[in-house]
Amino acid sequence: MNRLKPLLICIILFFLSNTLVYADFNGKVVKVIDGDTVDILTIKKQKIRVRLLDIDAPESKQAYGNASRKYLASLIAAKNVFVKESKKDIYERSLGTIFLNEVNINEKMVENGYAWAYRYKGVANNKLMVKLEKIAKQNKKGLWKDKHPIAPWNYRHNKR
Repeated sequence: MNRLKPLLICIILFFLSNTLVYADFNGKVVKVIDGDTVDILTIKKQKIRVRLLDIDAPESKQAYGNASRKYLASLIAAKNVFVKESKKDIYERSLGTIFLNEVNINEKMVENGYAWAYRYKGVANNKLMVKLEKIAKQNKKGLWKDKHPIAPWNYRHNKR
């Protein structure tokens, strides 16, 4: 049992540290970088870059990139929002879901055709986002007005 004690303590500390690192927060959107990234100033005057979870918007120089950024700005620029933070990405951005008056902004971006459901190695984990994307595509909303829109992951791959 004495040998297991340090291991047990390490496991407990690991789980505690993971729950303490990510926290939901309120703040004001001070900059819309692109269709899936914003800067938010918290109540404590901390600027946090947030990448919208489960969506992938067109790149800035890509077709619909500017339209995507403008649409996101029309929804939340200079507004107070709530962020449900999930984790950090490799660039140390917060990955989270943004809410404005209980409206899920991440879903709005996909629902209105300004972003795709995020896919990792070709697989989307958020089934609701996939459904919203499919409906937006059927209704030719936003980027789906284009007959052959290029997914951002393909655009990034082709730019390498």
